[in-house]
Amino acid sequence: MHVRPRYIVDRSAYSIPDFDEEYQKKVRSYPHAQKAKKFFSCSTTRLKALLIQFFPIIAWLPKYNIKRSLIFDIISGISAGTIQVPQGMAFALLASLPPVNGLYSSFYPLLIYFFLGSIHHMVPGTFAVLSIIVGTVVQAEAPIEKFQHFNESLNETVTDVGAMNEYRMRIAGTVTCLTAVIQICLGFVQFGFISIYLSESFIRGFMTAAGIQILISVLKYIFGLNIHAYSGPLAIIYTFIDICKHLPKTNVASLIFAIITGVLLFIVKEINVRFKHKLPFAIPMETIVVIVTTAISGGARLPQKFGIDVVGEIPLGLPPPEAPLVNLWGDMVGPAFSLAIVGYVINLAVGRTISSRHTYTVSANQEMLALGFGNFFGSFFRIHVICCALSVTLAIEGGGGSSQFASLCVAIVVLVVLLALGTYLEPLPKAVLGALIAVNLKNTLLQVTDPYYLWKKSKLDCCVWIVSFLSAFLLGLPYGVAVGVGFSALVVVFQTQFRNGHLVAQIGASDIYRNPKIYDKAKEISGIKIITYCSPLYFANVEFFRKKVIKKSGFDPVKVLLAKKKYLKAVKKEEQEIDARRPSNLCTKQVSLQELVKEVEAETAMDCNNNSVDEAPRISYITVNTPNGVHEGTPKPPTDLENLEDPIKLAHPIIDIHTLVLDMSGVCFVDLMGIKVLGKMCSNYKKIGVTIYLAGIRDQVYEDIESGGMFDEGGLERSCLFLSVHDAVLYALARMSENRQDAAKEKVSGAAAVYINEDTSSDENDNDQDLEQVMFGTMFGHSVGDHTIL
Repeated sequence: MHVRPRYIVDRSAYSIPDFDEEYQKKVRSYPHAQKAKKFFSCSTTRLKALLIQFFPIIAWLPKYNIKRSLIFDIISGISAGTIQVPQGMAFALLASLPPVNGLYSSFYPLLIYFFLGSIHHMVPGTFAVLSIIVGTVVQAEAPIEKFQHFNESLNETVTDVGAMNEYRMRIAGTVTCLTAVIQICLGFVQFGFISIYLSESFIRGFMTAAGIQILISVLKYIFGLNIHAYSGPLAIIYTFIDICKHLPKTNVASLIFAIITGVLLFIVKEINVRFKHKLPFAIPMETIVVIVTTAISGGARLPQKFGIDVVGEIPLGLPPPEAPLVNLWGDMVGPAFSLAIVGYVINLAVGRTISSRHTYTVSANQEMLALGFGNFFGSFFRIHVICCALSVTLAIEGGGGSSQFASLCVAIVVLVVLLALGTYLEPLPKAVLGALIAVNLKNTLLQVTDPYYLWKKSKLDCCVWIVSFLSAFLLGLPYGVAVGVGFSALVVVFQTQFRNGHLVAQIGASDIYRNPKIYDKAKEISGIKIITYCSPLYFANVEFFRKKVIKKSGFDPVKVLLAKKKYLKAVKKEEQEIDARRPSNLCTKQVSLQELVKEVEAETAMDCNNNSVDEAPRISYITVNTPNGVHEGTPKPPTDLENLEDPIKLAHPIIDIHTLVLDMSGVCFVDLMGIKVLGKMCSNYKKIGVTIYLAGIRDQVYEDIESGGMFDEGGLERSCLFLSVHDAVLYALARMSENRQDAAKEKVSGAAAVYINEDTSSDENDNDQDLEQVMFGTMFGHSVGDHTIL
């Protein structure tokens, strides 16, 4: 039998002021001037730290083991470079750019990342999602119709492909430059934390939508069709409809190339995954397919015979630098911001996954800067936006690469193609590149089943996935980012705004409190209600919190207070009628209030929930006159009214609880609106004889309500704050025990007469208040009325 360990704690019950005093709480200060001075200070040590942070190569290069690591970096780099070349050319097609643009994008950013990157295995390059976003910008700014003209000699409309490609590459460089500026600015202001606001559900839904868009976009290359390019919302739907309409015009030769290529790529990729521990390096099937299909296509002159759409001329050499078209930035801000955030998040997600396997850390802000400067440098050579080249990066890791030297080897392979081998790729069919893209989408497309599993685990996360997917797929990827992030934020607000507070009760005689609806042995303590609430308390949910406390406590203090005052008015009216009928030769006598106003009590003996009160009547006394000589021994009523109990607390309806404990252990912060409402609630409950205790309050929350002025305005006393729920319960029970002892002593010495002195001026003042002042004028000042709307 398993024996559970036991613990016995013998300590005093503490309120927070008592605990702070006994254990000498320190007053913490936050010297902002010293922090600013330290931040802007300059020293040799600080300069060295900044240089290492900005240039990570200074940290890892001196520690690099040439004998152990260099050979693996070279082999894995060359192998990955053979993947980078065809993948870059393929993804350039997604961006509606010539294939050579993919080679430029796979070369220039790697030079900058070698010095600035903090992820050792990372290889920057083209990424399908970013390419398709760039494609929407390119098609919007440089539509094909802009470069078409009617040729009279041929009697047909022709397209100036050279001019179109040249201008589109300038557009790509322009949007890349703007994206880089955004990333650099975000990096310098330490905005790398923005990645935490993009949940996994959002990213997976967005990536799945992007994957389907990419698949639809490459179908025109696989089937060899000439499809009009669309942009804006529902563009992918129109593209898919056009592809279906043009299927009878399929180029059979292109389709055969695509099918054979796709099948071979799929089989070899599965072999690479299944036998990755046995293979010295992954089989570079992409390169093999490109070489073989290029040789077949060019040797058999298939483009001329069957009209296959091919890559075309790839200019040798490196392009001269060219300034971006800054005047077009105004039309590109939205897509550029989406590119900056999505590219950074993808890069950081892959980097953190890889770094966790190899036990080194990744600097989020440094990655933002590395991507930004890589894109900025490459934008002058007309690249399009890059981030992590996923397949190439995984090839580096699988091949044993361990540093940026591997990515440098990838850049060398791309450079060799640009300088010498590019001209041999002219007859490469675009259908082969389309098949290469489609096969690489396998894992992304499998995520379409995510909602099935998410619905079982978290319905809200499932909703985030669905909204992100539909918005990105139907509205386009730039709009999808905005809608998905906005909906994710709304889900967070929803979760904090509508958290379900509940009552808790004591388990046996322990200090454990649980929901009595769940635990049968949880019993409520007589006269005490304990309510727990697990959410921040701020403007968006403070009204919900107030209603939840009222519901769980069983009554609304404002309505109970009004009912008590109504009861006292009826009693006073009855007393005045008795005084008007009595003879002049009367003396003082005490009689019970219930004997005088049975009719009033019969009408008002209801609790705040309109339920009849079955308990024994509670006797309160008023002073009336009796004839001279009768009851001469009756003591005179006391004249010290300050020692008398508030008659409102004794009036009907009688409240059967004396203490309301709010478990604040789940509240992580409180804003000014929450402080105001919390203080007003404490004040309203106090007026009807119910004391509110706050239990388990966090240090930061305590500082918030203290600086917010709750204690200064008198809504709550510091002595009503306790370390735990059990401390608050023990204090409440001790206080009630003392009150009963005092009541017993008074009963022995003789019942004191209670004078009902109702002040109706407060009601009149409430009615005369300015509603605007009540609702909006008291947030930073003192309360102006007893019945301010909570």
